[in-house]
Amino acid sequence: MNEASLGNINFINCLPLHYGLGHGGFGQHVHIQSATPAELNNSVITGKLAVSPVSSIIYAQNSEKLVLMPDVSISANGALESIVLVSKIPIEEIGQARVALTAKSATSHGLLKIILHHGYQAAPEYFISPLSLVEGVLDQAQAVLFIGDDALTAYHNRVPGYYYYDLGAEWRKLTGLAMVYAVWVVNRNFSVLQAKAVQVLYEKVTGGFAYGLAHIKDAADTLRGKFPLTAAQLIHYIGLLNYQFTPAHQEALLTYYKMAHGLGLIPIVPKLEFAKVIR
Repeated sequence: MNEASLGNINFINCLPLHYGLGHGGFGQHVHIQSATPAELNNSVITGKLAVSPVSSIIYAQNSEKLVLMPDVSISANGALESIVLVSKIPIEEIGQARVALTAKSATSHGLLKIILHHGYQAAPEYFISPLSLVEGVLDQAQAVLFIGDDALTAYHNRVPGYYYYDLGAEWRKLTGLAMVYAVWVVNRNFSVLQAKAVQVLYEKVTGGFAYGLAHIKDAADTLRGKFPLTAAQLIHYIGLLNYQFTPAHQEALLTYYKMAHGLGLIPIVPKLEFAKVIR
């Protein structure tokens, strides 16, 4: 791999970067793969991408192949409206019920398992389902976990009689910490062999985010008519997220890793190793 290739999550949570890459010029002279988190996870692990956002748990599961990009993450200090458990019963009553999981991410699976285990002493039967609420996923389960745009749509278009739980708020209640949902990673070999390209990609990601956040109203307008949300709802949602990766975020991420390791979800608690860039 020697190409400057960059992954880009095609969810609304990456709208600022998506706008910066497309409208701010930061996407020039770089191959960009826009896809779901699960697809990008696979591409960077298998070496098809040099740099990409990945679900946070993917770094822990593949830290021998990856290093972290400094300064960027997708995090939230509490409720974020885009990782949502929709349930037919109160969360306190889930116990050993069947719970459906989205196939689009991985960190959220661990987050739900940690919250239900430690917060509600529940040990449900989990299974993966591609179905939406409209397609009848809750005919097969007592509760379903949605992420990204599916969750955001469900959160803002609630079905009477169902219970809605924001996992960002539940994590904050359990730990008192922010939650780091995604990190940007660099293929470890690429970071050693292509240091100048890593620097360029770092500047495209951080510069793209800064441009998109500075023009967030224009960015929200590009989605008009494409989602059942108003521009004001989109801007409100982006305001719930943090895109930094501060020492406090890093401590919160390590707390998540330690709890995930305690439940056997990851083999080790990895060290947070970073690509060398000029900041």
